[in-house]
Amino acid sequence: MITKHPPATVRAADLKAALPGLGRLVPRSPSLAVLGCVKVEVEAAAPQSVRLTTTDIDFSLSVTVPGTVEKGFTPFLLPLPRLRELVHGLRSDEVVPLGPAIKAPPVGEFPEIPLVRTPGLTLPEPVVTSLLRAFACASNDPTRAVLRSAFLDTSGVGDKAHRVVGTNGRHLFSSNSMHLPLKQSVILPDHPLWKWKPLVESRPWTLRLGKDQHQAEVFRVEGQGPELAWSVTGRLLENPYPNYLQVIPGPDQFTTTVTLSDAALEAITRLVPRLPGKQLANRPVGLHCEKGRIGLLARGENDEPWILHPIDRCEMKGPDATAFLNRDYLEKAAAFGLHRISMSDEMSAVQFSRGGDLMVVMPVRAIDPSRIERPGLVPAVEQFAPSTKPSPRPTSLPPKPTGPDQPTKVPKPTLPAKPADPLVQARQQVAEADEALLTARKTLKGVRRSLHAARTQRSEAKRELGGFRGLLRKLQRGRKHEAKKAS
Repeated sequence: MITKHPPATVRAADLKAALPGLGRLVPRSPSLAVLGCVKVEVEAAAPQSVRLTTTDIDFSLSVTVPGTVEKGFTPFLLPLPRLRELVHGLRSDEVVPLGPAIKAPPVGEFPEIPLVRTPGLTLPEPVVTSLLRAFACASNDPTRAVLRSAFLDTSGVGDKAHRVVGTNGRHLFSSNSMHLPLKQSVILPDHPLWKWKPLVESRPWTLRLGKDQHQAEVFRVEGQGPELAWSVTGRLLENPYPNYLQVIPGPDQFTTTVTLSDAALEAITRLVPRLPGKQLANRPVGLHCEKGRIGLLARGENDEPWILHPIDRCEMKGPDATAFLNRDYLEKAAAFGLHRISMSDEMSAVQFSRGGDLMVVMPVRAIDPSRIERPGLVPAVEQFAPSTKPSPRPTSLPPKPTGPDQPTKVPKPTLPAKPADPLVQARQQVAEADEALLTARKTLKGVRRSLHAARTQRSEAKRELGGFRGLLRKLQRGRKHEAKKAS
């Protein structure tokens, strides 16, 4: 059977790598059938490559994969579910034929993607990393569109005075140790697409700025990943960005400065998800700095005391300080490697910094902040330290004598292994017991909630049963009354 559009073929591995990104722009129930389709066309710069494009009107993603294209190939649309069916169950080395679908809309209905032909500006690795961190700190509130973005601010004067900024109003990330090759400041909108793995792992990026047919400001970001080439096109935000500089405290506003080791940062990222209190409002966790040591304060319920979980020793300047933050922001600052913490009091913002990168986090109000218990847990750095057990040495046979007059060398007896420090073992046992106790508390609370729900259901059933009994009595009395009248 001869088709109107000769098909193209691509490897299943390349198509499987592209589908997760293409799917981020296609909703489960698109408002228009064309927005649920992938546009398949030939890459003009590479005739033996296939370009796949999806769009949600605001954003567009194009992915270029190697392929074989027959002569006379013309673009067509293919529904994304159909494309997923084609690769389902195939091995990575198998070939997938691509051809037009019967129920797909005409290719002319696909929204036009703006062509940005201006010279590209190379964004090196530090700028790309700062952009991704700014997007991670952007707002999710649909009513604050200007904060759902990353701001590339070129207003600073100096060799490395440009900034990349992202904020949601409760925490702010800023990186200022760079010079951006831009003539003016730019606001790039946020999108779940920026979290797609091929984009995150691509370095460097190329940024192009231009205008579409309606003279609206548009951008195009391109990159070459290890598996495929990609490009993202969208419209720039035109609203003025808030004056974020007034939120960044000056160095003289802090009274306590703490510098953490990389091991302490790693311990924080691993400890925070295990702390109780995730269900509480604002997800609070306390940052407690005392006598050259740093720890985290957490509790399961608001009527419980704060439990101190020690982290490690630290370089501390200034008086002891405690501040309560949203644990998500603390975990994010540790993951970014911001090892310097600047604090003043419980009501002031906390600043995390490293080099030209900083994050300002607003505190949250804590109930009974001074009600702290110190159970003597193992510091998190020791708790999450990698195992240092020595590998067993292979036993060797005694050497054979080389002559009749040479005595046989007797191997030296092996010394008994040095016993482990009982204090370390005791601390580890205490940490394990504490973790088991916390788990038991959570289980007990779950049982209490289930018991309370069962009691509530039982009382409701009793009320309903009482109502039925009352109704039955009324009916019985009515029947007796009618029987008396009849007699």
